[in-house]
This record gives sequence, structure tokens and C-alpha cells, in this order.
Amino acid sequence: MLRAHVYLIISLFLLGACAKKETSNTATNGRISPTYAGPAEAAYCAATVPYGGSTITVSGTAQYVRRETYNQPSAMPSFTGLGSASTSHPDLPAGAYPIRAAEVRVTDAAGNVVQCAQTDPVSGAFSFTVPAGNITYKIAINSRSAQFNGGAIYMNASVLNKPEANQFYSLVTTISAGGGNVATGVLQATALTSGPMLGAAFNILDMFFNANAFLRNKVGTCGATFPGCTSVTTSAPVPKVSAYWEKGFNPNDYFGSTSGLSFYLPDYSRLFILGGISGEIDDADTDHFDNSVILHEYGHFLEDSMFFSDSPGGSHNGNKVIDPRLAWSEGWGNFIQAAILSDTSIFTTPPMAGTPRYFDSSGNVDGTPDLFFAVNLEDMTGTDLVTGGQGEGNFREFSVSRMLIDAVDGTGAEATGSAYIDNISGAFNQIWAGLTKTTGKAFRQPALAFRNIGDLHLAQQALGTTSWSAIRAGNYHDGNTSEYGEYVTTAGSCAIVSPGYNYEIDPTVAATNYANSNLFLDNDFYHLKIATAGTYTISLDYKDADGTGQEADLELYLYNESAQFAVGADILSRSMSDPDSNPATPQNETITVALAPGNYLINVNAFTAGAFSAAGPTQYSIKLNGANLCPASL
Repeated sequence: MLRAHVYLIISLFLLGACAKKETSNTATNGRISPTYAGPAEAAYCAATVPYGGSTITVSGTAQYVRRETYNQPSAMPSFTGLGSASTSHPDLPAGAYPIRAAEVRVTDAAGNVVQCAQTDPVSGAFSFTVPAGNITYKIAINSRSAQFNGGAIYMNASVLNKPEANQFYSLVTTISAGGGNVATGVLQATALTSGPMLGAAFNILDMFFNANAFLRNKVGTCGATFPGCTSVTTSAPVPKVSAYWEKGFNPNDYFGSTSGLSFYLPDYSRLFILGGISGEIDDADTDHFDNSVILHEYGHFLEDSMFFSDSPGGSHNGNKVIDPRLAWSEGWGNFIQAAILSDTSIFTTPPMAGTPRYFDSSGNVDGTPDLFFAVNLEDMTGTDLVTGGQGEGNFREFSVSRMLIDAVDGTGAEATGSAYIDNISGAFNQIWAGLTKTTGKAFRQPALAFRNIGDLHLAQQALGTTSWSAIRAGNYHDGNTSEYGEYVTTAGSCAIVSPGYNYEIDPTVAATNYANSNLFLDNDFYHLKIATAGTYTISLDYKDADGTGQEADLELYLYNESAQFAVGADILSRSMSDPDSNPATPQNETITVALAPGNYLINVNAFTAGAFSAAGPTQYSIKLNGANLCPASL
């Protein structure tokens, strides 16, 4: 994996026609880098402090307010986007939710910690004892969660302001211990942009709670069902994650851009969530209440920490043919957020529960509201329609998302985009096993490289459970890596398409240059593993299938393991000779290159510019030092 890349969601910055509403004074001063270590985060308040003598009991409940996503263009009043910060708004009310399993830190006037507690993982209630007397205590409900009193771990997570400070957010009240037991009532972190907007920080934390609750529910006993699968429990949780969010701050400022950006930073277990642009919140793009975005990025954290990703990163589009490694990674992020948000055991009311969707908003009802995305991930519609045939779904982000959703949702006929019967439901544990096992073709199998949805299909089949052939076919997926990253070796077994030729490609889509060529139709990709350092010759022999008409122009490329398509720094060698214009004669491309042990990607490209766009089916073989390279099992 190329670790320099971030997993990101970029939203266009829309200029509102109205004057700016409430802004934040948050500045970019002191920002250094998203990878900056910064000061150590304060130690977690992890255990109850026992007291004898005269004590009082303090109890209360912690809540946060979330602006809700509304998608009701045909309703009265018509509205799409984030609603009000008020829970009593007549049309677009906010929601109030418990702050669950959060750290409670109690300090005296001198700042000394006198007690620790944790909010209830269901209700957000808290209760603790402190010494009685003429003492004032500060109670802080903090935006982080970890193990408390050696018990259950509901999540390992912190929501912090910036790496340069590593400061968590606190919902604070003070009490006097001189008058007996104290009931604080409900402490509420609001979503008002005129204040610190603590509701945003606690909403991010609560999405992490929901993600962990979902995993515990779905794969808490995964290891017992599928030996080697990584179970998630309150005693074996997912690793620690830190989310950085600051009111009004755009994480894209780190990269010198004003476009709104939320992203995950691989190898650092850090999410960066968009808090606004240049201090603007009500009219500008934000993501702190866009739960789809938060959980999509958390999905990338799960990739990084729980299994493995070979995604090259970069921009992506759910409606286009893209690199299958990127399509897998982004499709997984789309899927996991939708699976969590539509899970009726977690969310019981719309717009979250029910149909799996992707919502991404800009602004809110107090400014210029909009929905960038309101995608129904269950339907195949519009430009998302697969046109290139079976196997193209492996190259499409939304197709990956839909296929995974079909594996976990209910069964029945698919009504939109593809008429087939979805016969699979409740199979998240199979997906998770295919991702977290280290054997059986699973994603953590060390020998794998160039991981994509085809590898998950192979891993699922190796589990020996119910066949997914219907949902694969319905989403135009090949159930293997034959379209991308198929492992080849001189000891493998080749099909014979004609004497001396083992593969076939049918150039289809005219492209002005190599970088714009169709990755599915006009390129084939093979995984080559080199065990011993040395100089190797890779050759491509090809011919027109029927020896008549316009012959093709096949080209040969060799990439390193990072393998960003058409990026020169990742191309180790290439051969781009022109054919001889005689379709009756065979053609050849050859490269000779010194290789270290490792994984490499062979790319056979059909150049389709100009007259070559009319080329027909072309047969070819690939050789390593004169021996045929043929498919084999890793």
C-alpha cells in the first residue's frame, strides 16, 4: 500500500447567495501537519477513586444535540440538508441523544483529579461519589472513551481538536459539595454555531460507538463460526482511533486548498473531519453531522487496523470504472456506513434506519442548506448502470457497495437497475471473515497483493457457505481476480485460446491516451511475484484473432507494488512498439528489467486511439524468461 495517500471525501465548496451567518473564530494558526505528533494526550481517567468518611453522590445524564439530515424535496415545506439546532423546531427539529460510554473527570478548584467515572453505555447517565464539604467540583464529560475500572471497552476513541494540541472536548458543569447529594439533571452539548458546538464533537464520538456496537453484534462470535476470523467484543475491541475536528476548520488547509475535505490518514489511526471552511459553518460545507462521511472514514480506519488495503488512494467516482483496488476500498467505506446507519438495532427512525443510503450535506437551515449526495446504494440507476458486461462491477465503487449490501440485507427481487433474485441475507460475518482471516484466500493472507473485491469473492467461496453467485452476477462481478491482479507464474496452468496464445482482449473504448484508457475493457492486469533478485525478461506475443481487418496495438507495462495506473514513477519498464499494419503476422513487445524480490503488476494495454479504436479481438501470451506465465493459486 502506498502509505502517503489519504482516504478522502472531497466536497465542492458552494458559494451561498446570502450573507454569511454565524462564523467561528477558529483559525489555522499553529497548524503544522496532519502527521504531527504533538503533545501527549492526557491520561484517561480510568478508575474509580475510593473514599471513606463523609461523601456525597453526584448523578446526572449527559446528552448531545445533533442537526438531522432531511431529504424531503416533495414535502411541505420542501427541504434537503441539515436541519435546525433546536429540538423544538416545528419542521426540522434536531435530535437529542445520550453521550454513551464517555469519560467523566472530576476535579477540585486546584485542578486535581478527585474522581473518575464513565457515562452509561445506553442512557448516558453517570453517578459517582466525592468527599463532602465546602468544596466546589468541576465535572467534565469528555469526548473520548476507553476501558474503565478494568471492565467493558465499548470503544477506544478520542475526538480531539488538532494534532498540534491533542486536546479533547469537555461538556462542563460545577457543583458545590456542601449541601448533600447533587442531581445535575441533563447536561447538554448543543449544536448551536454561536457557541462551542460541542454537539458536533460528541456526535463524531457517538458514531464510533455505533460502529463498535454494530461490529460486536455482527461479529462478536465470528471466530467460533469461522476459525481465524477476528471477533470484536468488549474485551477484544478494535484499536484506538483519534478523530480531529475543530469548529470552522477545513482539514484541506493542511494541503493549501479551500475545498472541503474529510479524510483518513493510514498508519496514523487518525480521521480528520471537516468543521467548516475559513470559519464559516452555516453556509459552507461541513461533515461533523454527516454521519455517512464520518463512518465512511471510520471504515477506512477498519481497513487499516483490522485487515488490509492495497488502495492507491486518490480521487474516485461511484459512477465510473476505476482502479479495482480503489473501487474496493471506497465501496467498502460506502457499504459499512450504510450497513451501520440502516441497522434497525442501532437506528430506529428515518432517515437513518431502513434503506441503505449515503448522505453528504453542505451548510444548514440557518444558512444555505444543500445535499451533495443523497444516494440510494441499493439501486443501480443513471450513470451507475454497468455497460461493459460481467466483471465491470469489480471496477465500480457503487457496484462494490451494492454487492456487499445485497449480502447483508433482506432477500427478494431487485427492482431497480438489474432484475435478479437476492438470495443472501445476514452475511456480514462472512464478509468480515474474508477480510480478517490470514488463511483461506482472505485479505490478511500475507502472499496477497493488489487486493480488490475479487479477492473477497475468493475468500467467501473458500468459507464453504451459501453461494453468492446470484448477487455477484446481478451486480456484474466476477467471483475471482481474473479481471485484475490475477496471480501468474511459470508453473501455472493456462487456457489455450489458439495454439501458442493463452489470453484474449477485445479493444472496445476509444481513448486519446493511455491514462484515459478503459481499465476494464482495454487493459488486463496480472500479479507477478519475484522470489529472487535478478534480471528478468517479460515478453508479450500477440496476434489478431482472425487475421483480417484492423489489427490491435497491444503495449506492455510493468508496475511496482504501489501501482498507480499511468503514473510514471510507478512504471518500472514499458514496451510500446507499433504493430506492422499486417493483421496476419504476430507482434511482440519485450522488456528486460532488474527486479528485487517482491510483487509486481503486469499490464497489457490495448491502445485505442485513432485507427486502433476499430481493432477486434486479439489473442496474446505473456512469458517470463521465455516460459509462459499462467494463472495459479497463491
